[in-house]
Amino acid sequence: MDARYQRTRSAPIGLFLLLPIAGLLYVLLLQNAWGPFQGGEAGIGDAFGAFFLASGLWITLIVMMLVAVDSGAMPRWCSILAAILVPLSGVAAFVAVDMCSRNMRWAILFPGLLAPLIAFYAIWTRSPRLLARLPAQSTSLAAWGAILLLSIAPLLLANWL
Repeated sequence: MDARYQRTRSAPIGLFLLLPIAGLLYVLLLQNAWGPFQGGEAGIGDAFGAFFLASGLWITLIVMMLVAVDSGAMPRWCSILAAILVPLSGVAAFVAVDMCSRNMRWAILFPGLLAPLIAFYAIWTRSPRLLARLPAQSTSLAAWGAILLLSIAPLLLANWL
């Protein structure tokens, strides 16, 4: 493990405080996406609800990533990717929720996988045990590669389907 990853860190209290907020928003977003969307003005209300839930969840994930970047354990190239891919994944999650509203229920997989993956990465950077077990370069490549694919896929599929 690189010397910069071996510095002592305090417990990830900030992340643990953000996790219940992210978890609640995550469950509500998936529930909103899975539930039947209504027509007319009720459909507009459902869309606004999905937008606010997705926005709240992704703002929470961005704050979690800022805490992770601040820890110093994240490789420098990952902080650049995080600045691009976390907001892109939020857009992709909202597109996927919209796909669910058009009876493509399988699209719930995109926000269902993106949010936990981003949260896991943020926690991984702050956990000495996880850092010791999962090497930085391969874990970062796997996580950000998956986030990139899961972010691009709904944007492309929404245009084709």
